Amino acid sequence: MSAKQESEAKRAAGRKRELEAKLRQIFEYMRLERHQGNWGMDIDHWDWVPGVGVISLLEYGTATDKEEVTDYLLHWVNRNKQKAEGVRVINSLAPYALFPELYRLTGDPWFLSRAQEVAAWMLKTAPRTREGALEHTVTEAVEFPEQVWADTVYMAVLFLARLAGLTGDQELAAAAVQQTVQHLRLLQDPATGLLFHGWNSRAGSHMSAARWARANAWVALAVPEIVAGTGSLTAIPQELYSRYRRLASALRQAQGAGGLWHTVLDQPDYYEETSASAGIACGFLKAVKSGLLEDAYLESAEAALAGILPLIHEDGEVQGVSGGTPVMPSIAAYNTIERYPALYGQGLVMQLLTEALDLGQMEDRLEGQGHQECLKRQGRQECLGGQEDQGLQEHPECQGGQQRQAQSGGDDGEG
Repeated sequence: MSAKQESEAKRAAGRKRELEAKLRQIFEYMRLERHQGNWGMDIDHWDWVPGVGVISLLEYGTATDKEEVTDYLLHWVNRNKQKAEGVRVINSLAPYALFPELYRLTGDPWFLSRAQEVAAWMLKTAPRTREGALEHTVTEAVEFPEQVWADTVYMAVLFLARLAGLTGDQELAAAAVQQTVQHLRLLQDPATGLLFHGWNSRAGSHMSAARWARANAWVALAVPEIVAGTGSLTAIPQELYSRYRRLASALRQAQGAGGLWHTVLDQPDYYEETSASAGIACGFLKAVKSGLLEDAYLESAEAALAGILPLIHEDGEVQGVSGGTPVMPSIAAYNTIERYPALYGQGLVMQLLTEALDLGQMEDRLEGQGHQECLKRQGRQECLGGQEDQGLQEHPECQGGQQRQAQSGGDDGEG
């Protein structure tokens, strides 16, 4: 191992230790008893806020093989499952995304039967707009008739995809893909590629027409997993790929200089928002790992990670998280949303840090793949710069090797 490689390995190991410590702090903060009664941080109820929190805990626990975390989730379900027996709405489905993996881990048939019951309700009974998209319904005493919100893709469609992946149910897989495409069609701004927060089918409008960051984050984060979970069961239309990639490109262009995204993406004077930034960056990592996006998006994700780490307080509290946000009456109103700790903020940051644990290995793998592809395309066993093909975009490692050869006469043995 060269001195440079050894230095990079030490740096990667140090970063991994830092991420592991931060993840532990976030986990401990999320389960503090003093949060009881706090809308944003009380984990013991059944709705989207704790739902995003427990989804994130599951990813953390399974990725790090921490039985303590998965045991906590099993106890959480037992404590709170009776609270799910009330009015069934889209926003309260988020916790069910745990059930496919908890069934794998325990073999308890209750998880599977309950998940299938909820999925049947989604397919047969849940209200839809005239376009066939799931209407965004909530537990609060308010209705949004024939409104489509980006949040639904994460809160409900992700669950369908996970259950389809568990059972091999092609109908569920097709429904998950269809809903994802429909939401992208209705919410994506043709001018910018970004997503509007919501769509009103009755009015035929995007209401305030805000390109709200967390709405974009829900979709950026959910789509890679939805595609991965359903791709072997149903056809994924090219439209889904092209729309997602256009969204990702637009998000990368909207990223702030400090690595975070503003709460309304095209309003650079509005405040930067932590949960959306974590969700978008985590979506980029998942999409690169699955091959949905090219590895250039790793740089954007790393910039976001660097900007978010200082916002994790030493007690595990994630700062800079905007409160629960319905479709606001104006774009300016989004900049007035109060910021405070919330389980979805803790969770989205936890997901980003969990994905980033093996970021160094991922970068090495992608670097090696790119180098081998460069060799393959040039048709020889050494990197000499590709001068025969002026259109060839050389892999950086090959360019570096050529430059070093020119400087040292090629005696250093580099590619």
